[in-house]
Amino acid sequence: MSNRSTYFKMTFIAISTGLFAGILVFGLFDINFSDTEALKNLLLKSLVIAVGTGLILGILNMFLKIGNFQKKGNS
Repeated sequence: MSNRSTYFKMTFIAISTGLFAGILVFGLFDINFSDTEALKNLLLKSLVIAVGTGLILGILNMFLKIGNFQKKGNS
């Protein structure tokens, strides 16, 4: 099970952080910085979308095992 969890973690972390940063930066161009409600909505929206997409793709990659992750040696 450790091998499957590695595929999940690597995919989840990579997709979630990249998508969160991308949506947040892209959304900052469109909002008014004096409106705190809009900032909260943007932060929450980008977090939910990033985590949801990361979960879905991480679970898919757990079973499909797409990726070329190097194994650590005991040296």
